[in-house]
Amino acid sequence: MRSPPAEVVAAFERDRRKLLRRQRAQALAGLLIFSALLLVSFQRSQFFSSDIGGDPLGRMADFLDRMIPDLRGEALLADRRMEGSLAWWFYDLPEWLRLGWQTVEMAIVATVLGALGGALAAFLCARNLMPFAPVRFAVRRTLEAIRTLPDLIMALVLVAAFGVGPLAGVITLAISTMGGLGKLFSEINEEVDPRPLEAMEAAGAGPIAKIRFGVIPQVLPNYASYALIRLEGNLAGAAALGIVGAGGIGLELQRAITYTEFDTYLAILLLIVGMIFLIDLASEAIRHRLMGLGEAR
Repeated sequence: MRSPPAEVVAAFERDRRKLLRRQRAQALAGLLIFSALLLVSFQRSQFFSSDIGGDPLGRMADFLDRMIPDLRGEALLADRRMEGSLAWWFYDLPEWLRLGWQTVEMAIVATVLGALGGALAAFLCARNLMPFAPVRFAVRRTLEAIRTLPDLIMALVLVAAFGVGPLAGVITLAISTMGGLGKLFSEINEEVDPRPLEAMEAAGAGPIAKIRFGVIPQVLPNYASYALIRLEGNLAGAAALGIVGAGGIGLELQRAITYTEFDTYLAILLLIVGMIFLIDLASEAIRHRLMGLGEAR
């Protein structure tokens, strides 16, 4: 086998080095632009300096220090009347647990409603299931509009419409969940194996039968997995929305912030983290069972 002429190899090497130099220059220019934008963003966000004076990072450390309760070892297990005990720190635990359970209920209802709405929207905007392009376009744009709405802004509007309470939070989270899961579910629908659908169509099955027996058995495990992941996020979202009056444990968070009870704020945050941790364990077990991983162990 004859080797290529030396001038061909030299020309190839010149072109390769030129291409590498251009790629490196583009990468360097992109890095410099990104770094400049990052520095400007830090400066304009007052991350390192603030108009109210002092070091923002130092003030954050001071705030965290104020959140830590003054617990005493000898009184740690005493009742709530003993200052420095755990019961004194979690002085209103029964009420917090009640509101925490309300937050869990809000997250569950919102996730179920949002997942059902997202599944319906997903069947209407999947290219392989909805042949009418105008319907797909309208549903996709609606889901995009929903995803652009901030949850807090939507909750404030709904609190003004329905009053303080969990209803506004449930509707907010359900709409937000529908927008997020609708997009994910539609992508799952477009990746299904088309062969069962083609076989059913050849046998004379209608669109509803194709979805019921050809699509849903394929997509249901992924639907459930995404919905359970969304449930974890909705639990944290329900707690945050309570701050604007949308019910749940967030109402107590707002009260603690208003009265600068920083140690109470930390106690409620730890309670929320514990609830999310338990929901995460439960949803992980359910996801593994749906995916068949539970039987494999």
